[in-house]
Amino acid sequence: MEEAHSDIKRRRISTAGGSPQSARCLTDLPSGILAHAASFLTAPSKALFAVALDEKAVSPYERSSAIVGSQWDTLNFGGIEEELAKKLNDDDIEKVLLCIDAVNEVKRLKLTNCVNITGVGLEPLRGSLIIEQIDLSLVGEHQRPNINPEPQISCSHVLPILDSIIEREGCSLKYLQFPQVWREEPSAESEFHAFIRRYNQMWGNREAIGCLECNESLPFASECIDDDLSDPDFYGAHSYTCYGCMKHYCYGCVVNGKRTLDCCHTCKRDYCVYCTKMHVCRSCDKSHCNDCYEHKCHICSDKFCTECVEEGNACDQCEYCNVVVCCQCCVVAGKDNKVYFCGLCSDTCCDDCRMQKFRRGEQDCAECIKLMAPLLVGESLARNQLQEENEQLKVKNEELMRELKSRN
Repeated sequence: MEEAHSDIKRRRISTAGGSPQSARCLTDLPSGILAHAASFLTAPSKALFAVALDEKAVSPYERSSAIVGSQWDTLNFGGIEEELAKKLNDDDIEKVLLCIDAVNEVKRLKLTNCVNITGVGLEPLRGSLIIEQIDLSLVGEHQRPNINPEPQISCSHVLPILDSIIEREGCSLKYLQFPQVWREEPSAESEFHAFIRRYNQMWGNREAIGCLECNESLPFASECIDDDLSDPDFYGAHSYTCYGCMKHYCYGCVVNGKRTLDCCHTCKRDYCVYCTKMHVCRSCDKSHCNDCYEHKCHICSDKFCTECVEEGNACDQCEYCNVVVCCQCCVVAGKDNKVYFCGLCSDTCCDDCRMQKFRRGEQDCAECIKLMAPLLVGESLARNQLQEENEQLKVKNEELMRELKSRN
């Protein structure tokens, strides 16, 4: 039975154009078999698979084209494991872009988690007339752009490539997302600031664009990318364009009580109301994508942005279980599992974690023990109430049993 199964596999390989004797490793297999195997991979994994095979192949480009295919509107490295993306270098990125003929195929490029690159590997994109969106933030959607340690992606490597794209007649570029590190210290003398001016001028040379809601003309010539040196929150940010659909809106239009286009203060991207729902943080009153919110009050469910939680603005977070409770709920009597900061031991702890520490014999702070006093009393009262209810149920059960016996 085993031999018959092996014969079938050999016949399949021979039929596909190979021979059982020559197929000793992956590169010996026919392109058709490899292409079928690659079809189960995510887009970036498929390209990396083809690149890895090309290094040992006799005719690499013929093999890789069969594996990767031609449908490459979007290349998002967020489709592979984060740890793998972090290890990719410029040589890897360049090989992938060449392998898929990115200059003629890719419309959206997102270098998610590619923190190990300087940008020189983007050279294959030089002069692209088809690319519409380039995300150089190196983080995924709905993630904060701050990266620690700072990535090595360099203006001196990337900006000449971007210039080669925007200076061509027929350029399709609609959206650029820059690394946060380029935007943090605005300077009128920097090469980055000079590029922003050139990019805005490119938009100024295009036909006027109006808001899709109100049809008012948008000030792309001067404000497509914010170049206000005095505004560090928005300097270098793309304006009037939704990151998701890349459609253009103004910031004044409202749909169902929500701004048609709004900026998320967590991921630093603009989204239209049709692509992403926004929610105002209870503490800072700034808009954030619903998907960017990581915290809400454990009691009332009001949402708080990550920055406000980290700074303790209008809420406290337990340092043991990370539960968040807003300050308003903390002062309302009768609420369960509040979070308090102890001024004596500097613990910020919720009721549950403080009680668990006490029961494990780890609670030696007199102030924390005082905070637990009402919890212990409440727990004792609840236990007594449960015992009373249990006794009542026993009595009722006995009465029912006697009634059943009397009927029999």
